[in-house]
Amino acid sequence: MSDTPSMWHAVTILLLFSAVHAAVVDRIAVTVGQDAITESEVRDEIRVAAFFNNEPLDFSPSARRSAAERLVDQYLIRRELRTGTYPPIDPARGEQLVRDFEKQHFRSRAEMEQKLKEYGLTMDDLKEHLLFQAAAVQFTDLRFASEPRNEADRAAPGATPSPSVDEQLDAWLKQVRGQTRIEYKKEAFE
Repeated sequence: MSDTPSMWHAVTILLLFSAVHAAVVDRIAVTVGQDAITESEVRDEIRVAAFFNNEPLDFSPSARRSAAERLVDQYLIRRELRTGTYPPIDPARGEQLVRDFEKQHFRSRAEMEQKLKEYGLTMDDLKEHLLFQAAAVQFTDLRFASEPRNEADRAAPGATPSPSVDEQLDAWLKQVRGQTRIEYKKEAFE
């Protein structure tokens, strides 16, 4: 009977030890202010970008760094969407975006699902990304689209062309990045 407490103690230790090893730790790749982008989010971004561009998967350090850069930009846009006065995209629109994407890029739903599977993505991943793309386009249109100047203004001596929406977005991102503490964890990109 004296062995019973020590046996329970040993079983408890083994259970705790196995629980610790069963936990999957997702390391931080980038901090953006007080928030974090994880290494799995970087890998997911690589998968999504490769899928949309119909390119092979590339998890090299430079590809991971490029994906992290895109995620930082996406994070900054998402933050602005949350804190600004931009109308939200209706999540119900996601199914229509998926159907439109399917029609433009695939012969069937099955073909699209197979391609998603090849890239390690789900239909929900696709829908989420398409909804964010729609929100980002709406954001750039509302925030940066300006009224086109008339011909006389454009032809006036010394007139400078209006910056394009892309140029305005790039300038805004550069400004916001400069105001935000962004730290890339070196070990995530080695």
